[in-house]
Amino acid sequence: MDDFARIRSAIADAAREAWTRLRDERPTDDFYYFGLWTTPVAHRPAPTACSLQGLQRAVKAFRADGVAVEPDELRWAVNASPYDLFGDESFARLEPLFEAQGDPYDRPRPANEALLGAMEGAIADLDAAGFFGVGAERQALVVNVTMPAHERPEDALESARRLNPAGALERYAADLSSFERLGVRRPDRDRRPTT
Repeated sequence: MDDFARIRSAIADAAREAWTRLRDERPTDDFYYFGLWTTPVAHRPAPTACSLQGLQRAVKAFRADGVAVEPDELRWAVNASPYDLFGDESFARLEPLFEAQGDPYDRPRPANEALLGAMEGAIADLDAAGFFGVGAERQALVVNVTMPAHERPEDALESARRLNPAGALERYAADLSSFERLGVRRPDRDRRPTT
């Protein structure tokens, strides 16, 4: 097994652990998103998730801070979710694997692309094994690998299209297209996974 295959497997293990723990701790939440986010130079990924109940809490928190937002504005603002970074300790253990590939700002572009591919591949492997559900359960969940604060909506959609069945993408694609068309800036926070 080469380095990138090992990294892909380790990412899948961390994602499995984080998603399982989140679902166990929040069994009544209606989750509609699980993803990994990273940077354009492929820092180790961080997990994020969104649920309808978490969305309500996020809206309430923004409004309490004097920011007038509607739920649709925050629905896909994954860094605003109360479940952003939930299970990050599982991903922090990946840091040595990413460090072994060199400084992310000095790595050759093909290495960064291989690391981004390992992230997507890990999510695809879990999905192929039925980890995110099947049938209606799977259609209700969007999984993705993104770069918050650095991406255009079409970049997020490109990745999502590779990782999801068409039915899961209907609202995601419509909402992201609306944000881009209207020039709406969602109140994401610019964050990077930390060690």
